[in-house]
Amino acid sequence: MANSGFTGGKGGVLVLEIKDEAELYKHYMSFVQGGAIFVPTKKAHELGDDIFFLLSIYLRTDPIPMTGQVVWVMHKGSGSSNKEGVGVQFTDEQAELKIQIEQALTGKVNSHHPTLTM
Repeated sequence: MANSGFTGGKGGVLVLEIKDEAELYKHYMSFVQGGAIFVPTKKAHELGDDIFFLLSIYLRTDPIPMTGQVVWVMHKGSGSSNKEGVGVQFTDEQAELKIQIEQALTGKVNSHHPTLTM
């Protein structure tokens, strides 16, 4: 898949693929308490919705089942990106993944380069 985002997986399970550090920087939402990840989707979600997806990320060999709460909603044409989607806040169970992501983005996590949300 050339672009990151949701893809249909087995049985219709949604998958977010992040293949490298540049994509990770664009998707990671460091400004959300506990961390969050931007998930491109055209499906309508509201703040507070629970969402489930598989995160396929270059930092891990196997996809990670992710469940979290929608804390950010991006409609088409708003923000710094034309991507529609939602920001999904990490749970306490994903604290280790948050640390791993922030270590991978050391020196970049608070940079001022555009992301999919800012």
